Amino acid sequence: ARATATATATAVRAARHAAYARDARGSDARRALRDSRRRRNHHHIRCAASSNDDTRATTRALTDAQRAQMRAYAELLMRENKGEHGMLTGATSVEEVLEAHVGDALALTRAFDALLNDGDGDSGGVRRVMDVGSGAGFPGIPLAIARPQWRFTLLDTLRKRTTFLEVVARELGLTNVDVVWARAEDLAREDAHRERYDLVTARAVAELRTLAEFCVPFVKVGGYWAAPKNADVENEIADAVNAVGLLGAGAMRVEDVDSIGPDGRHRTVVISRKENATNEKYPRKAGKAKKRPL
Repeated sequence: ARATATATATAVRAARHAAYARDARGSDARRALRDSRRRRNHHHIRCAASSNDDTRATTRALTDAQRAQMRAYAELLMRENKGEHGMLTGATSVEEVLEAHVGDALALTRAFDALLNDGDGDSGGVRRVMDVGSGAGFPGIPLAIARPQWRFTLLDTLRKRTTFLEVVARELGLTNVDVVWARAEDLAREDAHRERYDLVTARAVAELRTLAEFCVPFVKVGGYWAAPKNADVENEIADAVNAVGLLGAGAMRVEDVDSIGPDGRHRTVVISRKENATNEKYPRKAGKAKKRPL
């Protein structure tokens, strides 16, 4: 009996040590992933996406003033978080906002530059960009700071969030930003917004087949819908093919984004060009896109 008890105790200790070793390896892996994300995304804070010759774009580095605006935005976000504007971010520090969220947004500039440098924009070449479900301003605010020559519309359904975005635009002096409080399904019925945008994007709002109905009606024919996503997006794309076609957009393609998001996963962006005008019956009434996706 004593021999059996001794063997059991030895086995328990061995199992415990193995568990500790696994936890240590897991912690090391998570720490390495966080460090990798920090290095990648901090680079985008210093330099807004260098574009190669194939995209016919030149390197556009952030100026000192733009870097100061990025930090001021992060500081304002942390100051107002969980206050009168509600929960704006899960980040716990200014540095985390800069590394995880601002850097993630700026990583999109390379892909977006390539899309918007192709052809002429409205209003004498001014590009119009909409951020649907902008929330605390990602990716719209960092992109508006990095690309002051583009005109941004930040759309959200919650008044507390749009009030915060208005404060950000005012305090940072972002004259290229308009904030709209509305549902995408309702605003897309207005002539001032329906099929008026060169690029429409949305971050972490919904799966692609639902997101398409929120975004594509705002895109002008020849413009683009671009949805930041994680790397494993193939199933979402397959599910969204019918919806994207019904709404007038073309085949979706996936481009890698040089970023690791706040969730520690590698990023991509799903891009679709608007080929035809969206049928007047879309978008459907509020709520239907989520309850019964196309």
